[in-house]
Amino acid sequence: MSASMQTPLENPATPDNWLEPPDNHWAFNHMERLLSTAVIPRGRAGHRRFAAAEVELEEAVIATGEGSSTVAEFLARTATDAIVVLRGEQMLFERYYGEAAPHRRHALMSISKSIAGMAAGCLVAEGVLDVSATVETYVPELASSAYGTATVREVLDMTAALRFSQDYDDPRSQVQTGDRAAGWRPQHDGDPAGVRAFLTGLEPDGPHGRRFQYCSATTDVLAWVLERAAGQPYPDVLGERVWSRIGAEHDAVVTVDPEGAPYACAGISATARDLARFGRCVLDGGVVDGRQVIPQEWIHATRRGGRAAVLPDRDLGSIHPNGTYRNQWWNPGDSVGTLFGIGIFGQYLWLDPQRDVVIVKLSSLPHPRDARAEHAAGLAMIAAAVGSGHGAREAR
Repeated sequence: MSASMQTPLENPATPDNWLEPPDNHWAFNHMERLLSTAVIPRGRAGHRRFAAAEVELEEAVIATGEGSSTVAEFLARTATDAIVVLRGEQMLFERYYGEAAPHRRHALMSISKSIAGMAAGCLVAEGVLDVSATVETYVPELASSAYGTATVREVLDMTAALRFSQDYDDPRSQVQTGDRAAGWRPQHDGDPAGVRAFLTGLEPDGPHGRRFQYCSATTDVLAWVLERAAGQPYPDVLGERVWSRIGAEHDAVVTVDPEGAPYACAGISATARDLARFGRCVLDGGVVDGRQVIPQEWIHATRRGGRAAVLPDRDLGSIHPNGTYRNQWWNPGDSVGTLFGIGIFGQYLWLDPQRDVVIVKLSSLPHPRDARAEHAAGLAMIAAAVGSGHGAREAR
């Protein structure tokens, strides 16, 4: 049922331009050809199948905050590479554009954070991770950094306090320095040699736990903590506890720096279908095929959200004035209980519990923060549009 409009391209991307349009479109669909990666294994089990129940959405009219448009217009305007819509066990809508394809992994950017958040819940259930313990308990190398005295809970909820600019456009910002340390951008003189050297040099900025501070480095700290708690490399932590248990069809990958450390905050690539399978697991309370994969109470706590009114992020805070953040997931505080993961340049994993709908949208927008209000409105409207039942066809 998938539609794919492919225009094969030679590799136009370089370390200097791959995050810029139009070259980001090729790069986001071919991260393994551009950067060093480590495999997040899917294991040997069969993949999860969904019944095909095609819904013709392209001409459906939705309100997107900028007026109304058809779904097709919304997808084109927001540089969509792939979209998958599930309701229950049915695949309702699946489309691919340009370089994207059902078998091709796409950069998830900060949806990578949400995968880390669920893996943390698995380690808590195993009894090897204590969210009340401090970061330095697990990673003594961070004792003198901004993170040493932060608790794992404060890291999970982004309430660790540090001097950090998340300005994607400023070469002097810490987020760009982190990119360079990870091998995502060309190095500058004096840059730290790798992600973890970068983390150890970050400085504190007041007491932890008092305010929300969205900071990509915080997820890289979380990944380091998860490695130490599990006694395994981070890709294996994710593979063993999450990716091999959700019915994934393909391995995922995560980019690694020259030292082999993962860029956990943004570096995962996966197929749209497999990301939808992960979303389906979360929406089903962590259960796949009758097996508890992610602890149910961890997911319930994530869906309940964090403390009220803690999203000063300059655009998400205005779009979701009742929004909170918990366990590396965004909770907009809407009437249907939406939960979502978001990545720059238009990556979304959108869960609508009331309508039992999962939407994956992977994109290559021109600017990291483009079209966030339009996506929030458009994805909510698509979930509403497919909320009524339709007949199923052949299994996929």
